Amino acid sequence: MSGKKPLRFLILLVVFILLVTGCGPATQAPTAVITKPTAVVTKPTEVKIAVITGNTIEQPYVKSLLQAFDRFNENNEYGLNISYDYSENLHGDDAERAMRAYAETGTYDIIWAHESYSDQVKNMMDEYPETMFVLAGSGNAGIGKNAYFIFAHIHECAYLMGVAAAMMTKTNVVGAVAAYPYEDVNDVLNGFRDGAKSVNEDIKVKIAFIESWYDPPKAKETTYALIAAGADLVYAERLGPFEALSEKGLLGFGNYEDQYAMAPDVVITSALLRWEPHVDYIISEWLGHKVDGKPWNGTIEPTWFGMADGGCDLAPFQGNTAPQAIQDAVNSVREDIMKGTLKIQLNIQPPESD
Repeated sequence: MSGKKPLRFLILLVVFILLVTGCGPATQAPTAVITKPTAVVTKPTEVKIAVITGNTIEQPYVKSLLQAFDRFNENNEYGLNISYDYSENLHGDDAERAMRAYAETGTYDIIWAHESYSDQVKNMMDEYPETMFVLAGSGNAGIGKNAYFIFAHIHECAYLMGVAAAMMTKTNVVGAVAAYPYEDVNDVLNGFRDGAKSVNEDIKVKIAFIESWYDPPKAKETTYALIAAGADLVYAERLGPFEALSEKGLLGFGNYEDQYAMAPDVVITSALLRWEPHVDYIISEWLGHKVDGKPWNGTIEPTWFGMADGGCDLAPFQGNTAPQAIQDAVNSVREDIMKGTLKIQLNIQPPESD
């Protein structure tokens, strides 16, 4: 019997262990990890722009912007389409009311103030913090935040036309008919003058302001006065001089767009304003805020792009207005500017008239 005690003890021990193990606390299930879905911002396919301008849209400075929008839609890296509406010939309170009307709809992403509108934008920009404002041109002041300040300087192209004028004049006197002595007018007049003086320091450059952004009849009459003062080539910074030049059998230069078709017997070439790099910059900043959530980074100092960056160019010489030797000489200077071996000074001070 004594030999059975160890066996009985072993059996009881096993049963005890099984009972203790079976009655132990239940194992707790692991806590589930809940991951919240990340908010997905759908990349927009359209940006809607409202353009406010103090001029008619037929004025080349304005028309060149709308044409740049159209060209942007044909070829841009964002897969984005610009749609736009505009209100023209507005100033002061009328301009601000139009901006507010666009902003209140909530459908316009960008309000493009294409005139001296910084006061109007400053009055309302904080009320529409998700609307991007663009200030373009002279008479504006940088505000920052959701207002972006841009400028278009085409003085390098005007310089090239000055080179051509100095090589072609027979009277050694050339002229320019311009709007007001504003910064984005002064720059091209000084560029034209510097280009002419680079060829002939003794050439006389006569400059006249019509004190209007759009007054072709007054520009025409002013051109007659320059012709009477000896000018046989005139830079038409504003519309109007071509008719007077044609009547006198003289030549001239266009501005902001290729104006050869307007007066093929007059126009030698034109300074082309290209807004595409400005538009690309603005759209890039808008997408950064809209898609990536970046804070607005509106500029205090104006952002602008030169000839080498695509901000301006010279229209092709057409017809028989300029001899090939002069075209070649001008194109050679253009290449130097594009390569950066020739730097054309930006001068926004009121120009001197000889």
